[in-house]
Amino acid sequence: MFKLIQNEFLKLHAKKGMYILIGVIAVLEILGVLAMLKWGDGTEFKGSYLDFASSEISLITLFATVFGITIASRMITDEFQKGTIKQLLIRPRKRITVLFSKYITVLLTIVFIIFASTLIAMIIGGIVMDGSKTELTVGIVMKSTLYQVLSPFFFATLAFFLANVFRKSVLPLIITMFLFFLQGPIKMVLMMFAKGVAKFVVFFHLDLRAYDSNKLISGGVEPTFTEFTFTTSLLLVAAYFIILLVASSALFQKRDVL
Repeated sequence: MFKLIQNEFLKLHAKKGMYILIGVIAVLEILGVLAMLKWGDGTEFKGSYLDFASSEISLITLFATVFGITIASRMITDEFQKGTIKQLLIRPRKRITVLFSKYITVLLTIVFIIFASTLIAMIIGGIVMDGSKTELTVGIVMKSTLYQVLSPFFFATLAFFLANVFRKSVLPLIITMFLFFLQGPIKMVLMMFAKGVAKFVVFFHLDLRAYDSNKLISGGVEPTFTEFTFTTSLLLVAAYFIILLVASSALFQKRDVL
């Protein structure tokens, strides 16, 4: 499997898309700094590089999610459309090994983008921030980031599942992007009209920061459903992951290679 994952990364490396994305995120962070220099009152630059990096995590995870959804939608469908899937399956490998090598590559790519972009944000923060005392630590920033990785992972997994349902990448991409960007309104409607059902909808459990006792991580936000704990929310999300991956495996095993 390691060689298959390595091969997938070489394909991504050749396309340069993830490097371009990291560059775009860095440019947006710099533009944000320039905007604050021009229109801010100077208080935005009080704190350490950790404060700056922490403020950029949401932007970073947004772009990482979009990129993760995009490659998850295309990895399987492109192989079938181009006919290159035959080259992978003609060798003595199980189909499930090929499938999960692609899935793991998607997750590792998301992690790489978030890690690299956060590191760049720390460097930019080290340059522009005044270095005054902060309550944040590297551990707190990393823990907060770790909580937020769950959402990109889920939507990439959903896109990956849909890519095994449809033969072209357009529908998986559109459906997943639609759910990702409209999850806020969807949650609002569910809370208004179907609160009993809402507690079991995965969208309400993708940000586990609310369960953390540290207000620097939770932001003082309380869990939406008091009957859920960190563990039960995580188990619910895990159940969604398992269902999507098992379904993906079953569909991929039965898919015809022409």
